[in-house]
Amino acid sequence: GINAEYRNSQMPHRRPPSVMLSRRRVLASSAAAFGAALGAPRLGDVWAAPAAGTKPTHHKPTAKRVIFLFMAGAPSQLDMFDYKPQLAKFDGTLPPKELLEGYRAAFINPKSALLGPRFAFKKVGQTGNYVSDLLPHTARVVDEMAIIRSMKTDAFNHAPGQTMLTTGSQQVGRPCLGAWALHALGSESRDLPGFVVLQSGEKGPSGGAAVSGSGFLPTLNQGVPFQGGAEPVLFLANLPALMRCRSGKPWMRCGT
Repeated sequence: GINAEYRNSQMPHRRPPSVMLSRRRVLASSAAAFGAALGAPRLGDVWAAPAAGTKPTHHKPTAKRVIFLFMAGAPSQLDMFDYKPQLAKFDGTLPPKELLEGYRAAFINPKSALLGPRFAFKKVGQTGNYVSDLLPHTARVVDEMAIIRSMKTDAFNHAPGQTMLTTGSQQVGRPCLGAWALHALGSESRDLPGFVVLQSGEKGPSGGAAVSGSGFLPTLNQGVPFQGGAEPVLFLANLPALMRCRSGKPWMRCGT
């Protein structure tokens, strides 16, 4: 039998393929999963309950959805709404020595001349925020915007900077903003993902999956990437081998 086969084997930790795919072994190892599925009203409740916000927050949330546009590679804020009068004053000059003390950068020569704004700025709206000539339509609604200029980081490369912006840390492993929003607000649907990621380009952000990951939160809070083409969501379509198995052969015995 199987026990005798293992005792006679010189490598007992290596299981033959026939044993790995035996019906008895699969049913035995899946008993816990089957029990969880039978104990829930439906299989979706097992996975959807945490993301559906079953635990109420300490206050009633007023927001129903969050749209976060992370535009890596967009024009610099120095050319749009972050006016630097001193940078304009010293345009074309070398930076002072005290500014270069402890300076760290990846691809910028510290002896390069300073570059001031390339476009004209003016104060607009009742708030008096600076907006450049690049954004005439934004200037009309600037009073409805919250512009934060106090954020800074020691990260000077793309990937750590993007991870810092989206998770609050340069180190990979913390939840992103979308994961925290889903964790706090929950989702109105138990059948659709509550956090969807739409990305342009072939490579995606330099920070990789960390910019939309759940970190130490449950994986139900991580972003689900959507893409164009025949398969909008990866890994949902049935594998070709599985489709062949459904032609009438027992799936346990199906090959490639």
